[in-house]
Amino acid sequence: MIVQGKGARYDGGWRLVMYDAGPDGKCSPGLRKSDMDAEIGVFYEQREKEFARLHARLFAGELSPVGFFIELQRLSPEEVAARMRLRPSVVKRHSSPKGFESVPIETLRRYARLFDVAVADFFQFVELVGDLAPSVRQGQDGLVQHVRVAPTAEPSP
Repeated sequence: MIVQGKGARYDGGWRLVMYDAGPDGKCSPGLRKSDMDAEIGVFYEQREKEFARLHARLFAGELSPVGFFIELQRLSPEEVAARMRLRPSVVKRHSSPKGFESVPIETLRRYARLFDVAVADFFQFVELVGDLAPSVRQGQDGLVQHVRVAPTAEPSP
């Protein structure tokens, strides 16, 4: 999993297309900030804290990479089990470090598709510090990936 050294910040640039009815009855579009615009920055801060908490639990051996992604994506083992067509007890076992050791690669592929990550993301974190930008190319249904990290000034191929 590629992680930026600094967490994502909201720059206030998101706008919604809103339509207003004019005096002639015709609608005209306009761009405006959302009513919740002030809360978006708080959301990013909360997600950064949640990531740090789960990352610490993962490296402390309290949960497996599968458990990490389940909690990071705010899913329950029952929801994951239904989507994976597994028993909830199997997903709970895979969420523990000991249970993760016996997960077949095909099941890891299915988890990777569900979480929208590469299989490699279960085994490593790549932290980017400074003005670096990653370019990721996946192959074999997420089983392999090529990661290119370059300064942001350099154009990606």
